[in-house]
Amino acid sequence: MKRQIPLKITAGIVTALFSLPLYLALVNVFKTLEQIRTLPVALPNPFVLDNLIQVLRRPDHLISKGLLNSVFVTSITVLVIVFFSSALGFYIARSNHRLARVLLFLFVAGMLIPPQVTLIPVTRILKFLGMMGSFKGLILFWAGSGLLSFAVFVFTGFVKTIPRELDESAALDGASRFTLFWKIIFPLMRPATATVVIFLTLWIWNDFLLPLIIVGPSRGVTITTGIYTAVGTYTSDFGQIFAMMFLSALPMLAFFFALQREFIAGLTSGALKG
Repeated sequence: MKRQIPLKITAGIVTALFSLPLYLALVNVFKTLEQIRTLPVALPNPFVLDNLIQVLRRPDHLISKGLLNSVFVTSITVLVIVFFSSALGFYIARSNHRLARVLLFLFVAGMLIPPQVTLIPVTRILKFLGMMGSFKGLILFWAGSGLLSFAVFVFTGFVKTIPRELDESAALDGASRFTLFWKIIFPLMRPATATVVIFLTLWIWNDFLLPLIIVGPSRGVTITTGIYTAVGTYTSDFGQIFAMMFLSALPMLAFFFALQREFIAGLTSGALKG
């Protein structure tokens, strides 16, 4: 027990360091601008909602537009990636062909390439296709990025934990490969799907660079570029900045807590079989 005391103290210190920015972002939402400048670490006294009200009543509707655009881009991108990656994961896990092993190697290699490296050539392709400055171009970029590779990797590992006897039983009943995948295997992928959906949603929702370059704040804002625009315009109003950060994080917090059990199950199940 005595040996665990230093570990507990270290864990407490590390936890406090990581929690401090979250604490500051939360408590300063409900303070006046004067309180934020003088006592940024103190609890709100009095507790005010002025910052949230001002943000929601902005004449440019920056937050509402940003949230709607982020929901649209994130939802469509996640649906596209989940559909193709689950099918590819099923094919790679169930195929003994050499092509399947090559595809898995390529997707794993794709996870090592950050999207910033391919940003310039891809933007040139999008410009050639007339998709620069549009949400279609942003969705297409994400759908072909390393996020697809990550999803294929997770689904492949999870499908290997599903007994092949299910495939043989479905084949005896006359089910096609697509029917086998869509009606039998894919419903069993629920934990892996939750893992992929949570990871992709958080990543795409919080991304700033790609929406800024591909779409641009003048063509349409996501929640991250909307906060960036507000910071540039109202640099001294820290109360509104904290309120925008709070509102942008709420959907993702609720989303994660709703699926956290499936998320953990998907990570552990996918790691049982290589």
